[in-house]
Amino acid sequence: MPETEQPQPVRVGIGALLKQLQPRFPGLTASKVRFLEDQGLVHPQRTASGYRKYSAQDVERLTTVLSLQQERYLPLRVIRDRMDRGENPAEGAERQGTPPTRADSASAADPGEYPVSESRYSLRELAARSGTDLPLLRELLTHGLLVERAGAFDEHALTVATAAGRLGAYGIEPRHLRVLRGASERVVALVEGSVSPLRTRRDPATRHRAVQRAREIAALCLSVMSAVVHTQVDDTVRSFDAPETTRTAR
Repeated sequence: MPETEQPQPVRVGIGALLKQLQPRFPGLTASKVRFLEDQGLVHPQRTASGYRKYSAQDVERLTTVLSLQQERYLPLRVIRDRMDRGENPAEGAERQGTPPTRADSASAADPGEYPVSESRYSLRELAARSGTDLPLLRELLTHGLLVERAGAFDEHALTVATAAGRLGAYGIEPRHLRVLRGASERVVALVEGSVSPLRTRRDPATRHRAVQRAREIAALCLSVMSAVVHTQVDDTVRSFDAPETTRTAR
């Protein structure tokens, strides 16, 4: 007997996806969905033309992620780690205790857009966790690449320290990374310029909207910077394969 052909799962484009989810999540945009994809929280199929197609499982996964952001204020990293381990992220939130209220979380509104770090490390703990030495960390501090707040360092500092340690193996020192601090300051200037009209308003709803806008703009700017750098690196890599005559002509 001929084998029965398995039906293909129905997949929808990003427009249809937004129509399904926006009644429950009015602030959801295509850029937010793409951001969640960049963070490894959803994995749509791509057509030959490059268009994203979302399955029912993708829609369910996005619904879970957005609900946990909106109701539990969980960082995306935590949600992703629990889902990748096959755990129920909501149950993990319950084990941690009662979720914060919106008022308690005003300074960390919509943490999924640009997660707020809650971990705190001493300088020695930072060195141990990042696998770097104290002289390197002090040099990063000197160049303004590490920020110490209330005598401690957060997860962002751990990311910087870890990456700086690995870059050292390629001969790239903290002084070479000052250009990245300059680029970050320009991004912050864009963020501040966008939210400054909202800063004079004192009502909680406007403050929440300002924080949400600031974090989303920062995340989108980082996405653009990442794409631009990868494009230019791709061009550099391609030049390695170019004929010698072509490189000489340039």
